Amino acid sequence: MEKQHLTYFKIENFKRFDSFEMDNLGQFNLIVGDNNVGKTSVLEALTFDDDARKILTNFWGVTAFRGTYQFQKTRLEPDDIQQTRFWESIFRNLNSAIKIKNSDSPFDIFIELRPHLKLSEEEKILINNAIITIIPTYWIKVSFIGEDGNLIDYQLIPAYMEGASTNNKDNFISSYIPFIPANIGYKSDLLNLYYLFVNPDKKNRKETEDNLRKFIPNLEEIRPHKISPEQEVIGVTLLNSDIILPLTYFGDGTVKYFRFLLEIFISRNRRLMVDEIGSGIHFSRLKLYWKSVLQLCKQFKVQLFATTHSLECQRAFVDALEDPEMQQYQKDARNITLLENKQGEVKAVTYDFEQFEYALNIGFNTRGGVL
Repeated sequence: MEKQHLTYFKIENFKRFDSFEMDNLGQFNLIVGDNNVGKTSVLEALTFDDDARKILTNFWGVTAFRGTYQFQKTRLEPDDIQQTRFWESIFRNLNSAIKIKNSDSPFDIFIELRPHLKLSEEEKILINNAIITIIPTYWIKVSFIGEDGNLIDYQLIPAYMEGASTNNKDNFISSYIPFIPANIGYKSDLLNLYYLFVNPDKKNRKETEDNLRKFIPNLEEIRPHKISPEQEVIGVTLLNSDIILPLTYFGDGTVKYFRFLLEIFISRNRRLMVDEIGSGIHFSRLKLYWKSVLQLCKQFKVQLFATTHSLECQRAFVDALEDPEMQQYQKDARNITLLENKQGEVKAVTYDFEQFEYALNIGFNTRGGVL
């Protein structure tokens, strides 16, 4: 496994978790568990970053992706987000910090919600030296604590998100959130992704088309297509046909796979979190889908964290890795089962490939539940 990939992760005071940790992580991690056990919250937590502002952008962004908050307007003002009380909602206990510890960093991250009226004198001086356009009700204080327990640095950030320009590749990557929600479907951002990361690069275009042929065998090429003067979509041409078809013609599973292909290009050498990775994929295609996903993650050095509630998806994960050409990936594959005890605490049990394969073969429950 690549050195930059996580092997250990712990978070405290985040959403439903007083304390939650995962150990013995691999490059390909399939997270399973009962409804409402916190699978998606684990993915959200894993969008953390060593940059304080990026942490906040990611935590808000994954919630926005999932449609938790609905706004009629496209440009949000600071008060819009403050009124959702989003920042209060991600803390299990408002009077304590969210704490993040991981194997990839020499320091721990502490995140606190700081009411403006309760800032210390030192914090007020820090704010006065900064340029801000509005005084928020809350600030987020992000501290970086060394292995010796001493403070390395901290930042105070207004508890609202300002929009970032995404009209070029560098700006897009800086604002990119490595998270694919469940059932996201076709959205206009796919066209933007295509223009930024595929269309200008002949190698990326070929890579994308070669992989999409696993779902559309007679595909000739992918290209943007105007269906009206105001609307442009991802189009597909087929061999022996002059018709340009919209990508959505081929179904939700193909759209989801296409999104995965594009986001792999952006997430190279990083983590990518995918919620309900098998949703929309017909069971007969799950094994092929998993093989392609794992090969792409390996090729682009992406550490994958994906959730599922489906036994078929788990079985296809193992079946894909049992193929002779895939056996080299077994050492980096994990199944992480979330279990809830009677006190409401969630524990993670990590199975390596051999343990997971054996458990499935004997019918042992690997999908979580109550301890």
